[in-house]
Amino acid sequence: MAKPRDELAGLDRVFARLDEATPGLHDITPFAAALPDGLPEPLIELYGHCDGARLFHDSVEIAASAAVERDDAGRWRFGALEGEPVSIDARGRIWRADPSLDDDVCEGSRLDRWLAGVVDAVAMLYDGDGEFDDGLFDDDGELLPAVAERQLRAQLKRDPRAVGARWRLAHALLAQGNAAGGRGELEDVVKEAPEFIWGWLDLARLSERGGELGGALEEAREAAAVATKARHAQAGYFWAQVARLAGVAGDEAARADAAKQAAALAPGMRAEQMAGVRDSMAAGDGDSARGLMALLRAVWPRDVEVLALARDIEKLGN
Repeated sequence: MAKPRDELAGLDRVFARLDEATPGLHDITPFAAALPDGLPEPLIELYGHCDGARLFHDSVEIAASAAVERDDAGRWRFGALEGEPVSIDARGRIWRADPSLDDDVCEGSRLDRWLAGVVDAVAMLYDGDGEFDDGLFDDDGELLPAVAERQLRAQLKRDPRAVGARWRLAHALLAQGNAAGGRGELEDVVKEAPEFIWGWLDLARLSERGGELGGALEEAREAAAVATKARHAQAGYFWAQVARLAGVAGDEAARADAAKQAAALAPGMRAEQMAGVRDSMAAGDGDSARGLMALLRAVWPRDVEVLALARDIEKLGN
């Protein structure tokens, strides 16, 4: 006799809940008789419940066991969330690709906690008929920040150490004008995961916005140092941010040192940033063009081409 759902734990509880859902909301393939060799223990447990699944009309995808593959970081890619690849590392942590960062973010400390949190969060969007509920999206079809906040808190209830969920919660709070709450969540993010460079950079941006240039410079320098130690592909970009903030703070020695680091770590950044400036100008996006130019001028303040492009931006006006 099957146990009641409230007596179950881990993945048993998650799949019992999925079994009770509105017909058609989920498509779950029965587990396979045999699994491929080399899967980590958490995936072996997952594939003891299914051999692939599409949950909430494909919002959450679990690949068939035979389709699991190792990615460039050595993680096992086993599914997707809203179309973005999801993988698990040797320590059992869950990672998700984030196109806004061109980077992967740690989404969960353990597979069962991550999946339980995701199911709880996505279920909030659907009514009893398996259709989107009312009052969730703005006129542009974007999820309202208050709704995102509720979802992220549901995820964190299942997995309080989910760095990605806490980082996104910070942004949901900031989008609602709650600067103190957002900063508090970001501080918890870097306390839990000091290697999470994007949390440090967001703190630096908040400090700069609040006029605390010393704190902003310190936080950006922490991000750059962590990125350099980890040999992160975007380490040069973080040093460029340090150079920009040092220039704003009037610390020429710090600006020059950071600029040297940026240029050494990212020799192609000058050309890439200049191309980005031109693209933004062509699209009429003056704010983006000026933001990119601020980094260029911080790292290459006397470069003739950079200065000429800066003059072109000035002609855009506001």
